[in-house]
Amino acid sequence: MRGHGRSSASGGYALADLAQDALAIADSIGCRRFVPMGHSLSGTVTACLAVEYPDRVEAVIEVDPAYALPSPMVDGWEAVRAQWKGKKATFPDALLVSDVMALFLATWLARRLEAIDPAAFWGAYDGQARGPEGSSVSSPEADEYLRRRACPVLSFHALPGRAQWETTLFTHPASRTIEWEGSSHYLHIERPREMAVVVSGWLGALASPAVAATGEA
Repeated sequence: MRGHGRSSASGGYALADLAQDALAIADSIGCRRFVPMGHSLSGTVTACLAVEYPDRVEAVIEVDPAYALPSPMVDGWEAVRAQWKGKKATFPDALLVSDVMALFLATWLARRLEAIDPAAFWGAYDGQARGPEGSSVSSPEADEYLRRRACPVLSFHALPGRAQWETTLFTHPASRTIEWEGSSHYLHIERPREMAVVVSGWLGALASPAVAATGEA
């Protein structure tokens, strides 16, 4: 995403901007309909794509998405954001003090964070938390926005209870949600083979006209 890695982007971090970037990539390779798969903030971007561009999105896969988070978790993020805004702490130092981040890959994570301009990270954070969708904190408005995903949704969650909660927001019969207890926020890195099996099996089932219409495998 813009501003991540060594990107030179210097603004435009609203969810709508990030979704437009994804569409531009699809357009550049001549892909009319596609299945976006995103982790964390990118999971929220895939939800935005499903809601705002239903004619372009076949289905979405969201890995521990950052939407509708529990209030205590959002409070923690806001505290870290205030620390950065007030003291201009270095990006890794500011985030690694929070238990939101996985510790099992601390070195790997720190190196990735060092490649991101802190202003870009917090710009993207603000674009989600303070955007018109209000998707960062769990709320009736955020839930209603997610219910507008008309396509099949496959979501993975690490936090207990979130999978069951999201099931109530699905509108397509082929949608599925999975809770991997004991996993961290980086569950796709911890369990890549298992995730590949689940994702490929779900996508394969969607290819069946009967499954796509009824959700019954």
